Amino acid sequence: MKSLTSISLAALASLPLLGLAGAQLHSGLAPGAMVSAFEPTHVSGPDAGTKTCPICKYGKAPAVQVWVNGDTTENVAKIADALEGAIKMEGGDKLKAFVVFIRPSNVSASMLEGQLKMVAEKCKLSHVALTYVDGPASKFVGQYKINTSSKVKNTVLVYHDMKVDANFVNLQGDQKGLMALKGAMMKACGM
Repeated sequence: MKSLTSISLAALASLPLLGLAGAQLHSGLAPGAMVSAFEPTHVSGPDAGTKTCPICKYGKAPAVQVWVNGDTTENVAKIADALEGAIKMEGGDKLKAFVVFIRPSNVSASMLEGQLKMVAEKCKLSHVALTYVDGPASKFVGQYKINTSSKVKNTVLVYHDMKVDANFVNLQGDQKGLMALKGAMMKACGM
């Protein structure tokens, strides 16, 4: 499979629950931490073409952030599809979702934007926003404590009232991974 660094559609597919080789990897804000303002570039979704801060605009609404650091398009697509379905079921005013790609330094913004637009179209995403930040050195990557090691392909944060409820590292877009994500989203939505 191709990686995001090669800018393939495979970068949107999966988010595993456990670290590689059985070792627990850490990435992202811990449960109980507060999310803070950040301004990704929105390529698709409700705020396409802007640098809207999801935290500022959507406030205390339950939300999911999927930070992608070289995951396969196939895996990210499975996760994004599950999030799109959850938003359609819950309603866009009750749940938000953002896939935040960390743009590799060797990939231009226009190239990444083109790839993300193709993915959004192929996956028929209208509620899930595909966004990006400018590389691992972005202050937002540090602010959200995203581990940019090559072993960490994705970091998923589920939160409500601006407080992290769940954190998944390398979440897989398989039945087990998506069920764990669904459980965290239901809790965040008060179900």
